[in-house]
Amino acid sequence: MPHMSAPVIGKLGEQGNLLIHRFLIIFVALFLSSACTTGKLYYTETSGKRVLACDVEFVGLPSVDKFAVEYALSLCAKSSTQKGHTIDSDQQYLLTLDLKIPEAKCGEAWDHESAKAQYRAGNLSKKEYGYIVANMDLGLAVVNECSPNNLL
Repeated sequence: MPHMSAPVIGKLGEQGNLLIHRFLIIFVALFLSSACTTGKLYYTETSGKRVLACDVEFVGLPSVDKFAVEYALSLCAKSSTQKGHTIDSDQQYLLTLDLKIPEAKCGEAWDHESAKAQYRAGNLSKKEYGYIVANMDLGLAVVNECSPNNLL
């Protein structure tokens, strides 16, 4: 085995640390990006030009976020077609989705904490939770104004 001087050994150690550091950065970036759920919706103008209408992204639980993406894209699809645009045939199903969500408690609007608590307690399905998350993130959450006869 050849004898190496201390400076050479030090440089090899630095290179090894640099490679480990780079590997960890790449691993963390891949891990974080894997928890991201995205979707895009294009429409076609009457002139035939294809236009990106919506580009959405939700980060959290992929099994729930897929429904948040679906909710946002459905709203976008419905808005685009109301303006006279045509959406791709493989996304036509977005026009038929029922986007109703369970109401929040009387006198309250959904927030992330209450929705998460209801989901963890088993009171919301993944789809309901995803739709509520999208509704909140899109700024659509409103206070549930209950009538005195209908208090929860």
